[in-house]
Amino acid sequence: MQKMEQVVFLDLKAQFSDIEKEVLSGVQEVCQSAEFVLGSAVSEFEQSFSDYIFSYESAPKPSLEQALEQRIQDLSHSTHPNRCVGVGNGTDALEIAIAALDLPPKSEILIPANAYFACVEAVLNAGMRAVIVDCEEDGSFMPKDSMITPNMRAILCVHLYGVMQDISAFEAFATKHRLKLIEDCAQAHGASDEKGRKAGSIGDIACFSFYPGKNLGCYGDGGAVVSKDISLVQKAREIANHGQKFHNGIWDKNNHYTLGRNSRLDSIQAKILHIKLPKLSQHNAHRMRCAREYCTQLERFAYLKLPSVFAQSVWHLFVIECCGLAESKRDRLLAFLRQNGIECGVHYPHALSDIATLQAHSDVTIHSSPNASRRSHNILSLPIGEHLDFSHIAYIAQVLADFEQTL
Repeated sequence: MQKMEQVVFLDLKAQFSDIEKEVLSGVQEVCQSAEFVLGSAVSEFEQSFSDYIFSYESAPKPSLEQALEQRIQDLSHSTHPNRCVGVGNGTDALEIAIAALDLPPKSEILIPANAYFACVEAVLNAGMRAVIVDCEEDGSFMPKDSMITPNMRAILCVHLYGVMQDISAFEAFATKHRLKLIEDCAQAHGASDEKGRKAGSIGDIACFSFYPGKNLGCYGDGGAVVSKDISLVQKAREIANHGQKFHNGIWDKNNHYTLGRNSRLDSIQAKILHIKLPKLSQHNAHRMRCAREYCTQLERFAYLKLPSVFAQSVWHLFVIECCGLAESKRDRLLAFLRQNGIECGVHYPHALSDIATLQAHSDVTIHSSPNASRRSHNILSLPIGEHLDFSHIAYIAQVLADFEQTL
């Protein structure tokens, strides 16, 4: 097979070219309105994203009577309640979500060891304690009774790589141990469980990142807090804007009922996200097709562990693990792919349990995490996104076959 010049990991330039006119028109609209902060573009996106997250159109209805009742409710309301708060970024979203839960100071929160550093960072900056525990052998996370401590008050369910965790099991676990359930959906925009419930709609509160490389990304930093509990949405909204009161859609400026912070999604980013949101399902569907093709093309390689093709996932990342003859040779494979024009990444090169800053922190408890540690040294993220086509995947498979010959 002829060598390709380059297979990029993500092509945001091509993505922009598809919606350039809409985006530039939307930015011009915001500039002409001069509503740059907390303007109508923000409330417009918050409402549309809230409707998207809390829509259960694809979920099976238990009965005709309940379906009719839901339809009547839909017709009697011009819009559903806005359950979304736009904030500055995904890390802020998580910190604000924790603050909105009003947990006792130094409460412990359970976190999987293969999550991103920001998860622990937000927990600690919110004045809580982090309990880091191992993931499963395949990188999924399943909480266990043995992980519970007397001071534990919440659990973080991270939908890593776009894979929807077994959220029903998390719900049961949280209920059993009287824990708050926080969903980290930073990589799972549009993911849903087997019941059709979207990531972010199930836990007590959830957070999203709109970093440019996400399945739904803006052109800068951005994030959101969502919750089915309107009172938590209200708290999050007020915390994000200096702790000022917000009532009936109006800010009571300079009435600070609590210590808050300044973390707001700006209007230009909100407008871009509102333009991109209708295309999210289409883009996710393409990622799913690419993931299936990857699994078909790469299943012959015994030196690779592949993610499950049957995963409930929107495939933010397609992560493989080196094993067998290739174990501990991840960096060699990474270099080989790059030499052949294939951009790859590592998400993430260090398990939380192995980071010295966290090991030395007095508010962090780390449990033995061999699975997370092993995976951090052996995982590799292959290109995936709207820019990818099957010819790219066939070429990547050929390069992986060439690498196999070097083992």
